[in-house]
Parts: sequence; C-alpha cells; structure tokens
Amino acid sequence: MAAEVPLYAGRTAAPASDDPEAVAAWLASLPTIGKRELRRGFPKSIVRTTCDLKEAMQKGLVEIIATSGTTENRLQVLWEWSWWDPQEREAMRLNPIVRGAMAASFKEAVLTTPVCGGATCHIGTLSRAERTIDGMLFLNQAADPTHWTDAELTRMLDEWNDLGPDGVEADPQYLGALCRHAMRRGVTMHSPTFATLTYEQTTRASIRAMKAALPTMGAFNLYGATEAGVLFMECDKGRLHHNARHSHVELLDAGGGLARVVVTTLGRTWMPLLRYDIGDLVRLADGCDCGLPDEGYVLSRIEGRANDAVATPRGLFTPAMLDDIVDGADSALEQWQLQGAADGFLLHVVGSDGVQSATALAAALGTTVEPRATATILPEASGKYRMVRPQ
Repeated sequence: MAAEVPLYAGRTAAPASDDPEAVAAWLASLPTIGKRELRRGFPKSIVRTTCDLKEAMQKGLVEIIATSGTTENRLQVLWEWSWWDPQEREAMRLNPIVRGAMAASFKEAVLTTPVCGGATCHIGTLSRAERTIDGMLFLNQAADPTHWTDAELTRMLDEWNDLGPDGVEADPQYLGALCRHAMRRGVTMHSPTFATLTYEQTTRASIRAMKAALPTMGAFNLYGATEAGVLFMECDKGRLHHNARHSHVELLDAGGGLARVVVTTLGRTWMPLLRYDIGDLVRLADGCDCGLPDEGYVLSRIEGRANDAVATPRGLFTPAMLDDIVDGADSALEQWQLQGAADGFLLHVVGSDGVQSATALAAALGTTVEPRATATILPEASGKYRMVRPQ
C-alpha cells in the first residue's frame, strides 16, 4: 500500500514479510506524521495512485470534510462511510452493555457539535424530520451551549423524552449542560441504556451532572479522531480497549507513565494513515478483567491533548490531571478553564467562586493561580471547550 500513496512512496522498502512482528518492526522504522504532513498536497498526496478520487466523489463513495481544529488549524479529511460506520459500530460493541442495547430495536439520539458535510447538516432551524438521519435524531442546532435558550433546551428535552433513545452519542460538555438544565427545571429525563462520550475530554463535572439526571445510564468514553477512526472503547470496568481490527496503535513513551498515540489505519481505501501522531496523551492500564479478548493495548484513561498539557518544574500536568485537582477540591463547580497569565494562571470557574480549586492547583503546580468566577465559558469556534488556554 505504501508505494501507492505519494506521501509514503520512497520513504522505505516494503516489510520483509507479512508476519505481524515484521510489519510492526517495519512500521516502527518509519517517521511519524502529523497534520502538517497530511495538509501538504491534499488530497493527491494521500490518495492511492490506483484510485480515482473524482469518480468516487461523483458516485458519492467519498467526500471531503474537515476536523474541528480546536487546538490547531482544521484538517481536511477524505471521508468514506463504508469504512467509518463498520469500524465505529464494531468499537461500540466491545462494551457488553452497549452491545446488548444495539442488538434490540435500537433508537439513537445525537448531542454533539453540529456537523456539516455531505448529507449531514443540522445547523439552523430545522424540523425534527430534517434532523433525523438514518434513524438518528440530532438534537441540538447550535454549536454553543451558552446560546441554548430556554425554548431550545425545552425542545431538546421534549424530543429526548418523546424518542426515548436506547443510546446517545454525546459531547460530554453538551450532555452535562442538558442534564443540569433538566435538574434545575425539575424535568425527569428518559434514561437511555448508554451514552458514548466523544468529541472532547470528559470532565468529572460533566459525569456528575449525568449521574444526577440519568442515574441508571452507563456513560462510556469512545475515543478516536475524525481522520483516524475509533481507536478505543471504554468497557463496563472503566478501561479502554483497542479497536484492533481497524487500526494498529503504537504508544510512544512520553514520560511519567504517559504515552502519545500513533495510529496506522487498517482496511481503509481512502486516506490510509501510516504512523499518524494524533497529538493526544494517554495512560496505559495493567490489563482488565472484563473478559474481552486481549487484542491490543488497554488504557486506564485518556489524559487529553498534548497541546493543552501544562509543563512545570514539578512535571507535566495533563488536562485530566488538572481536572483531578480542580474538581477534587470543589465538587460544586460545573465547568473550568485554566488560562496563562503573566505571573501564573487564571482559573475561570462556573458554578463556584473557584477559591478552593485555585488554591489546590497553585499548591500542585507551584505557581500563582487566581480564581475567576464567571457565568459562562465560551467554546472554541469548533464548538468544543478548551480546558487550558495560553496567555
């Protein structure tokens, strides 16, 4: 395959054999690539010379979409539903609770950053029928929950309860906001069997809101990237298992028990990736007793974007580690964001004065952290929330 893709052609000879160990050793000999390399000469540089992209797009077999670009510039992606859907559903079924719910007559709701691409676009004022695609109901029509009016929130809750979804695909911040609104208004929400949490880092505060409004729902992290597919799925024991049939994953040591995620996609016709560094930090688990076959790495958790980690003389603090400190000091908060300042940091907090969290964070980081109570924290243009912002 590598010889057919201009981006990879000439970088190295083919592996000595098809033996998995030989292929893994060959991959490890290649340099990693990132978004910068994928942007160069897109799309020709990433399309096999034996494939006709123009013809495939005319037939609707592939389309061009873009990633959100929350911490970097947006990345264009060649998107093929024939590859995405099977690998996503197979990843979901790694979780036995999710697998059981999907085996029955399955109703699904989606509460995420609105996506525009191909046949899917739910931004604007659309009817429920227009927002129902392949049986999935897209609930929200605005990418910024701070702009969700009472009327919009009421509509979403009404549609949620009327549909009675078995499963929900959700941005954790979005679902947390909807759950908090329901609790404040005294509205009982239908409890799905599960929610797959994706698109951005899951915080303790968002999980707390879900547990308060939806106590019987299982909330599980579904980890991946638009350009690389679904890589890991959280099981009912709280561990994340590799979606091994659709990707080869390498975890490159980043120190302190952390690792960077490097992925090679499998079985993909369009935009195959070889040793793509996603830019995230994760923590490896010491196995899992959930009963799933041992087919790859098992993670204890996703630590967050490397670009949002804070380097200090006391070590590197990932977004998840920061959340442990901030939320662990004050469970009343609903949201937080750490911002660099001239002589330390500002900690913006929703739902609390932030004093306890700022004090705990200052002690951990060894620097000044000043609390800032605020009514809202604005998302990025992508619709996602950034947990750490530079000065």
